[in-house]
Amino acid sequence: MMRVLPLFASVAMVAFSGSSAVGATLVGSELNLRVEIQRTPTSELLVNSFPASAIVSESAVEFPNAQSLGSVPGFSLVNVAINAGADYLAIDFDNAGIGTFANTFKNSYVFAFSAPVALQITDVLIDPSTTLDLTSDRVTFDGNELSVNVQGLRFNSNSFARLNLSTVAASEPSEPDVSVPDSGAVAVPEPTSVLSLGIVALAGIILKRRTNRKALQ
Repeated sequence: MMRVLPLFASVAMVAFSGSSAVGATLVGSELNLRVEIQRTPTSELLVNSFPASAIVSESAVEFPNAQSLGSVPGFSLVNVAINAGADYLAIDFDNAGIGTFANTFKNSYVFAFSAPVALQITDVLIDPSTTLDLTSDRVTFDGNELSVNVQGLRFNSNSFARLNLSTVAASEPSEPDVSVPDSGAVAVPEPTSVLSLGIVALAGIILKRRTNRKALQ
C-alpha cells in the first residue's frame, strides 16, 4: 500500500498596511492540517477525508498518531507524530516503520496556523538534526500556509524532521489623533480678520488727527 506523510506546517499572518511587525510565537495558535495527493499534473487533487486541527502547546504533541486523521482515497497515512513549538515543527517516525512515500506528482501535507493575532510565515529553515532526505525545494510557503512535498522519500523508525519557522505578528495601525485642543489654545486670526482690524485702526487714527486740527484752529 502506498503511503503519505504530513510533513510541515504553516503560520498565518496578515500584516496590516503601515503596521509594525514583531516576532510571533506559534504557541496558542490553531494548527490546521490537510493531506494533498495528485497522481499526475492533470489528475484530480485528492484530500484527506476530514480536516484536522489542534492548539499548539509546549507541553503536548499536537498530532501523536497521524493515521487517526483519516485517509486519502487509495492511500494510507504514514503513522508519524507531529509536534509544534514556539518556532518549530517536528516530525517523528518512531511508529512509522520502514517505507517510501508514494512517488506521485504531488504528495504533500499542508499546514496553516490561525491565531487571535494575524500571523505570517517569513522564513523556513530545515534544522541540522533532520535525518529525512528533505531539501529546501520541497518546502514552500505563502502567507499562512506551508506545504512540504515528500514524494518518493524513504523513511524508517530513525527518521526525523524539524523545520524552524520565522513568523511575524502585525499590530493594527494606530488611530489618528482626533483630540480637541484645550480652551487655553491661542487662535490665529484669518487674513480677512486681520485686514478688518487694520482698517478700523486706520480710521481711528485719521479721525483723531482731524479732531486735533480743529482744536488748534
